[in-house]
Amino acid sequence: MNSLTILLMAIATVSNFIFILHKLKNQRYADAATDITVLTILSYLFGGTMAGMAIAIVASAIMSIYLWFFPPNFDFEELVPRTVA
Repeated sequence: MNSLTILLMAIATVSNFIFILHKLKNQRYADAATDITVLTILSYLFGGTMAGMAIAIVASAIMSIYLWFFPPNFDFEELVPRTVA
């Protein structure tokens, strides 16, 4: 692996953690939890090799950027019907 690839992986990793910390700081918990879950699953799936970890880190960073602009809406109250008293 050349130094440019390692530099890009480092930038993707740092930006991913900065996004997650910023989301937690701004109380975007569902968004941050989704980011952490995606990072964990991708790291588990592709963690066997260095190239696999590079794929996981970059994919997770791209997902963090996407979720930054389109945050998830987990409104579980819509799933449960309300009863009238």
